[in-house]
Amino acid sequence: MVAKTLSLKMRRDWHYYAVAIGLIFILNGVVGLLGFNTEGWRSYAVGLVTWVICFWLAGFIIRRRPEPEEPGTANE
Repeated sequence: MVAKTLSLKMRRDWHYYAVAIGLIFILNGVVGLLGFNTEGWRSYAVGLVTWVICFWLAGFIIRRRPEPEEPGTANE
């Protein structure tokens, strides 16, 4: 049986989401340690803000490098 490997794009996407989810846990812990109490709709707003911030930060952490060009291909 031949082992299948993920494509480069799939590996990059997986790392992006993994970093984002890790940052969400960290940021929610920081918000909790700061004692920011929320009730009702404010808890959803704080959760949405932490998700947006963490996915934005993950975009900076996981930078997409340009694909290396194959030898023999010319841009003409």
